[in-house]
Amino acid sequence: METLIIGAGDVGSNIARNLSDSHNLTVIDRDADRIDTLTTEVDVTGVVGDGRSLPVLRDSGLETAALVIATTDDDATNLMVCTAVKNSQETHTIARVKDVGLFRVWEQSEKQFGVDTMLCVDLLAAQILVRTVALPGAKAFDTFGEGIAEVAEFPIDESTPITNRTVAEADQHPSLTFAGIVRDGDVLIPKGETVFRAGDSVIVIGSHSGISRFAAEVSDRPAPTPDDELLIIGGTAVGYQIARLIEDRELSTRIVESDSERAAWLRDHLESTTVIEADPSDIETFGLDNLSTADFVIGAMESDDTNYLIGQFAGEFGSAQTAAVVDQPEVIDIFEESELDLIFHPQDIITGEILQQVYHQRAESVSVIEHDAAEVLEIVVDRDSILAGDSLMDVARHLPSEFVIGAIVGVVRFEHLVAARLSRPVTG
Repeated sequence: METLIIGAGDVGSNIARNLSDSHNLTVIDRDADRIDTLTTEVDVTGVVGDGRSLPVLRDSGLETAALVIATTDDDATNLMVCTAVKNSQETHTIARVKDVGLFRVWEQSEKQFGVDTMLCVDLLAAQILVRTVALPGAKAFDTFGEGIAEVAEFPIDESTPITNRTVAEADQHPSLTFAGIVRDGDVLIPKGETVFRAGDSVIVIGSHSGISRFAAEVSDRPAPTPDDELLIIGGTAVGYQIARLIEDRELSTRIVESDSERAAWLRDHLESTTVIEADPSDIETFGLDNLSTADFVIGAMESDDTNYLIGQFAGEFGSAQTAAVVDQPEVIDIFEESELDLIFHPQDIITGEILQQVYHQRAESVSVIEHDAAEVLEIVVDRDSILAGDSLMDVARHLPSEFVIGAIVGVVRFEHLVAARLSRPVTG
């Protein structure tokens, strides 16, 4: 498929890396260094230019493109790109935006701004964060098959029951599959004899009940209850969205914001959340009373440095669990080596959502794991599929060694889930 990607930043570059094997890609960016770096690493055509310019788009192959993806950091630029494309021809457009209000306007209209698919970074990040917080011990979480199948990632240490056991020994959950192990930054496909080690993260796929039971086994932390206190540091756009979604779960929530006007806005737009007007970066003034009484602290400030420090202090003050939203990819390693329990990188999240849209004709859903180290795909098997009618053992013989089938969902009405076992048939 001929595809244009506008923006060679972190998101655009990650998308190019994922699609380069299956798409003919042209990436446009005004920064020549970005283009040079990307074209050195990935088999793509790089163009130095302004993606808002119709002549630049045409010179880059717009006339034969089936898809245009606008991924720059600027909402207005992404909308202008899509508008320029639609004014020229009927090519499918995908735009990344941060402004939730802009997304709501588009959502209530029909392809406003020339955008066929709009993905809102802050809203998606908040949704995934809140879903993950609800599952104790998990560091990542997503759903498939209209919510019937779930995928989650759990860190394990010396005290985790499955540590030093083989996959075959630990496989005691009939509705759950060990789909992957993250070890030293690499994703391994486990075999029966693979041994879980302290420091690993295990990726599991299964039913809601199976995932919940596994979470209870590997984590000593309970799921949040209405009696728990959740503290959100930062009344940013993503902080507000987190608070709004937590309100829907009827959990006790406080949000901290230093700007008086923003704090007043939050009070007007949140129903049950307590808004605290204070400077969270002033730990001496703000810290002890607020951090020590919170059961869960979420850093949602604009500054990654501040989110890091708040997470560290929250852990020292006794907060049960800590999470942070991290914008800059170059500091993710520092966060992962910290005592923070959960780390959310919006750029990874939006990359996965864009890939899901691109793969939609072949996959119903896509989830990106460990900063693009692995992907989870949901694929519909119809009656004509080469997979239909074969057992998983037969199917597995034809799959790459780095590929595993995690679950089979009843496809008629998404009514049930069956954990993947080699003797089971795949039906269309």
